[in-house]
Amino acid sequence: MKFKNLTYTMAFWLLRFWLAARAIGTGLTKFQGKKEVVKDAGGLSADDVDILQEVASNAAGGPPVEKVTETVQTLGFQFYHGLPEKGPMTVETFSASPLMPSFMVQPYAYVLGFALIGLGVTLLLGICTRATLFFMGLLYISLTWGFIILEPTMGPNAAAGIAYLGVHMVLIVAALLLADYNKFELVKCKCGCGLSCGCEK
Repeated sequence: MKFKNLTYTMAFWLLRFWLAARAIGTGLTKFQGKKEVVKDAGGLSADDVDILQEVASNAAGGPPVEKVTETVQTLGFQFYHGLPEKGPMTVETFSASPLMPSFMVQPYAYVLGFALIGLGVTLLLGICTRATLFFMGLLYISLTWGFIILEPTMGPNAAAGIAYLGVHMVLIVAALLLADYNKFELVKCKCGCGLSCGCEK
């Protein structure tokens, strides 16, 4: 019996860590962007190098040295985009749909990346795991609704997105069913009435 419980515990851990990694990784891509840096300049941006070159050239009395730049991928709050800026899934596209209240689109886009990272970290650490899984499922349902809205225009691509998110929902449900075998939870959640929800089993 103990071996069987250990097997269920390991199965839950795999689901828990995968879903957490998936949410965190997806959330981080919302902060991904490109910037121009100068080669062999210690990671300084092109603008920073321009300033330093201008100061150096003024001090030396000569022309600035020609620099070689390259574009690199980086993370930063200034690159945040909850929804793509181009393509069929922009804020404007969803706002124009009669199936989506336009006043909700911009706030949703603003919090989406933060919600994914927050839920992923919470799940990874084991903070109110059942509640976290439930809210994660609600988030994926909201993303599914977005693909449903776009299905008339995106066709098979939207249908594939719906099926793809459906797989996530199956994994979340499986994790919830195995939550009784959860171990090493950082914070055990309780219902509002003060009764344990069973996370400590």
